[in-house]
Amino acid sequence: MNSALKVVFTPYEVLHRVSLLKRVVHDVVDIHEKRRKARDVYQEFQVIGRNIRSQEIEETINTLRAEIKEYDRHLEDFDKEIREIGGILKDPRKGLVYFYSERDGRKIFLVWELNDPDLISWHELDETFSDRMPLESPPLGTASSLEGRE
Repeated sequence: MNSALKVVFTPYEVLHRVSLLKRVVHDVVDIHEKRRKARDVYQEFQVIGRNIRSQEIEETINTLRAEIKEYDRHLEDFDKEIREIGGILKDPRKGLVYFYSERDGRKIFLVWELNDPDLISWHELDETFSDRMPLESPPLGTASSLEGRE
């Protein structure tokens, strides 16, 4: 079920997904870093290959290109797995996943990140990660909190 755009989650429901999220998102962060390093080396070899023609350099470039494509396939698979459990992978470098939720009748994002897996924060749909607030923070100066928190 592709529920990322249709289901609204409570913080409790997100926390119940943490064990699976930790595993998948840890792999995402790891593969993303490996891809970044391979891409850096690939770019260096492309520069070298413009100035020095050799079969070894061409083979290395082709191997790195294939490696990067394989990393991309893994990241796509992980992204699909996260979407299947209702999340949206926002930042593969940080291990940041968003879930749609509601707060005082408005749609919001619940924010979960690998570096702080037992904490959920939130922000409005039109805000960014830097605007996030602790879950207990009332929206727009009110004293209410999200339902479903246990």
